[in-house]
Amino acid sequence: MSLKSKLHKPAEPLIFYEIIPPALDDPDEMAGRLELVRDVAGLADVINIPEIRDEVARGPRRGRFRPRIEPRVFARAIREKFAIETAVNRVTVHETASQQQQWLRETTEEYDLRDLILVGGESDQFHYPGPGVAEMAALVREQRRDCLLGGITIPSRPGEAQRVLRKHASGIEFFTTQVLLDAAPVVSLLRALDGVEAHLILSFTPISDPRDLSFLEWLGVGVPAALAASVAQAAGKDAAVAASIELAKEILRAVFRRLTPRSPAIGIQVERITKRNSAAARRMLAELAEFYPRLLRETISQLPAGAIHRE
Repeated sequence: MSLKSKLHKPAEPLIFYEIIPPALDDPDEMAGRLELVRDVAGLADVINIPEIRDEVARGPRRGRFRPRIEPRVFARAIREKFAIETAVNRVTVHETASQQQQWLRETTEEYDLRDLILVGGESDQFHYPGPGVAEMAALVREQRRDCLLGGITIPSRPGEAQRVLRKHASGIEFFTTQVLLDAAPVVSLLRALDGVEAHLILSFTPISDPRDLSFLEWLGVGVPAALAASVAQAAGKDAAVAASIELAKEILRAVFRRLTPRSPAIGIQVERITKRNSAAARRMLAELAEFYPRLLRETISQLPAGAIHRE
């Protein structure tokens, strides 16, 4: 079933798994990335492929930046081997509108890819040559491209509900969240978006080491002090991973307890933010792929009949 079809069935589970494209300087890495896809293909509905750039607003990286192949190239390689949907991320601001129009033409006509996640700039303090997310969505409409558009949301950011509403009005149909370590911001966002017919894809990642939390902080994720203390005190990597999976389940329980018949539909995403957490991410995906659909079914059974069955 296509991603678009799934989005039109909000009572059905929707599971994303994020895989970073292979590095340009390692021709053997493609095979390893495709093995990751093979390993999760029975658990995830969509492989989400981010566009990795050497960001500067967050400060110095903790490791060497490795340029990656284009997400659409990786998506084509996945499609040639596996029957699984892909969503290709596109950062909209670094190329001019005419360059983005060319990219859209190539992506839809030459690569035959139409499920896109549009991503804006790192900071509104920078001047960028290219269009913002809403402007890029307008380019898609102007070119009459039959694309399904997604976006990014950071629930803890001030004014986030207004950003989501503006993007949704421009044609963005689903939003993947920043990695969640706390339920409160996304619960507040859901409350503000009551009545909006969109999907929120809640993102989680396993944590096995304090270095994972440092990297998440560098990415802009707020790390609760209690979580940092529990990871530091965990009796080894497995215990830390188990605790992070349980945290994801607690966040999902908190979110689903507060759903109303008019709430946006809820999907989930698992991310592997560090190579050392490959097995842990697979474990989290397997556990959440069992837990989340059951929680969704239980929640729907308690809502008024047909409440979220939108077509």
